[in-house]
Amino acid sequence: MLWRAIRRMEVMVHSSSFLLPKLHQSAKIPANNYNLVVLNQHLPRLMPRLWSQANLRICADGGANRIFDEMSQMTSDQDNESNRNRYIPEIIEGDMDSIRPEVKRFYSHQGTKISDKSHNQETTDLHKCISSIRDRTPDHEKSDLCVVVTGALGGRFDHEAANINVLYVFSDMRIVLLSDDCLIRLLPKTHQHEIYIESSLEGPHCGLFPIGASSTSTTTTGLKWNLSKFSSACLLQVVLRFESLTIFI
Repeated sequence: MLWRAIRRMEVMVHSSSFLLPKLHQSAKIPANNYNLVVLNQHLPRLMPRLWSQANLRICADGGANRIFDEMSQMTSDQDNESNRNRYIPEIIEGDMDSIRPEVKRFYSHQGTKISDKSHNQETTDLHKCISSIRDRTPDHEKSDLCVVVTGALGGRFDHEAANINVLYVFSDMRIVLLSDDCLIRLLPKTHQHEIYIESSLEGPHCGLFPIGASSTSTTTTGLKWNLSKFSSACLLQVVLRFESLTIFI
């Protein structure tokens, strides 16, 4: 008698609870312990909240200019000096070709670590930041870690494509690319995925598309029209029905 071996896939849980104030985060949804990476594009409207709830804040090169220039416009405190002293990144990392000298000086004097990677021109600033986060995170904490990246979407398309490629390069990490318009995450085919939706801030529409290869058999629950062994190389636009979504790839 032949028995077919069935491989039980490990479940990777995704949550956007970081979008909510901590007091409003559901106890039923796994908490997001996240690091924040700020790239050199306009800050999203939720930036003060994202900043205050992050475990670690890293500016990728010119992202420091954005914090220096724009955070004061996003709070009720109109004192620019007070705001700048309040929002100090722990690290500024990159090849330092975009950060303004006065911004670099200011944060350096405030105790920010300046990690100059100008000797490395083979990877993007986001790649450098994610690699640094991975290297500094203890192994026992990596499974619970999420990295939220702002400024990865918008602007030049080649920059956007490079940022999406970083999701693929670091597919063993939970990385979220966030803008005011959308949120992007990679769902590795090595796992089953449970996604918890914050319906007050997300949806109801979402898109699923394969990266690197065609989808061969994708099955979902939680959509208005669920997929059953869906196979395609194309973008699929779908509508959420419930506040949790399960995807088998």
